[in-house]
Amino acid sequence: MLPKKYQTLEEARIALLKLVRKWSDDNKYVSHKSSRIIRLQVLVAHANPLEWLTLQDCSSKIFWENRTQKEQFAGIGVAHEIFDGKEGYENILLNVNKLLQDSPDKVRFFGGMRFDANASTSPEWKKWRTAHLTLPLVELSLVDKSAILACHIFHKENTSPKVKKLQTILESMRTEDMTIPDSPLIQLERHDMPGYKQWCSMVEEVLENIKSGKIDKVVLARTAVFNLARDYDPTELLLQLRGQAPQAFHYCFQIESHHAFLGISPELLYRRSGRKIESEAIAGTRPRGLTLEDDQRLASELRDSEKEQREHLMVLERMERLLQKFCKKTERLSYLEPLQLRHVQHLQSKICGSLLPEISDSDLLPAFHPTPAVSGTPDKEARTLIRKLEPFDRGWYAGPVGWISKRQAEFAVGIRSGLLCGRILKIYTGAGIVDGSVPDEEWREIEFKLQSWKYLLGRT
Repeated sequence: MLPKKYQTLEEARIALLKLVRKWSDDNKYVSHKSSRIIRLQVLVAHANPLEWLTLQDCSSKIFWENRTQKEQFAGIGVAHEIFDGKEGYENILLNVNKLLQDSPDKVRFFGGMRFDANASTSPEWKKWRTAHLTLPLVELSLVDKSAILACHIFHKENTSPKVKKLQTILESMRTEDMTIPDSPLIQLERHDMPGYKQWCSMVEEVLENIKSGKIDKVVLARTAVFNLARDYDPTELLLQLRGQAPQAFHYCFQIESHHAFLGISPELLYRRSGRKIESEAIAGTRPRGLTLEDDQRLASELRDSEKEQREHLMVLERMERLLQKFCKKTERLSYLEPLQLRHVQHLQSKICGSLLPEISDSDLLPAFHPTPAVSGTPDKEARTLIRKLEPFDRGWYAGPVGWISKRQAEFAVGIRSGLLCGRILKIYTGAGIVDGSVPDEEWREIEFKLQSWKYLLGRT
């Protein structure tokens, strides 16, 4: 017999609450020496996870949507979390994998990691830890048009406090329809770190290191800092931002009210499904044209540019070497194809492979991050220069963001992203500096990449 599918979110909410109460009654006197994750779920006929998430009055929120828009996950509350990672991401991933082994397949931990665990942490990034993965208390997912409302219970000796919290959340959970806001943010002022003069000096120093043979490429970043007129809900911002970049990963990690890391990254780090892994190289940038002819001209210019091809191959060749290390066999699925987003276009190459039996995400993630697309080549020397030159802490910007389950994992590169801290919105964007780079051109490239955010802020 097929499970019942509820027609509305309100019906699903009531049904899930009943399941939680029954589970609580049945397990009132049951304890376990080892921790395990319980997942209770009901099917829903229709759902919009991001709109639902925007309705919820909760300090902890998570949203993830892949580039195909076929998978959306929204979560509120914290059933369990694992964090730190000062000694590397491996331990965190090993702990998560251990928990997932005896968990249902649909259980996912969501989160991200710092770009550079060895860089000093600024005050606005302290709460984010070096790495942080969270299992939501309540989750609304939409996968291939199939919607599920679920909850998670981290079951150990004393589960009752979390079950009570879960029941409270389900009792107060809002399910009514909402109107999507479509008005730009009101921003009072903008300033950039670094400013134009300092940026040019930074690029010139990198170019000197390239000419001396010390390094091949360094990715330098800037922050555009906007002072907003009022407090904004991060998920409300993502609702509007999402429409500016439909071909991107959309993500939001909110750790407290009006404090979130969110973005619209076009770049996949890797996706694992069973023993199959997919990755890609994205490097090389041009703006989109105002006319079809102009757009095609810019695409041809990008594809034929020796400088852009060289920058792209630095990324692609490293990703291929990694896959060959971890896989039985690998292949290129595409090479130097255009990835056309709303405001910019890139060169993209896709690769895949079949993982060796002993390889897990605790091997993959530390090896794949950072790619030359966000750090440089060689990586150690590039990160040393980034620490020296950039006048801010990247935090989670350009780090891995995504999710992991027992049989699958998906991580994007956390670019085209922003950190919302109250009424301060910091938007992070970078550009690859290689031989032939011109400081002014790289500054303008970053402005092109900022277009989606600038539109949201009412600036063209």
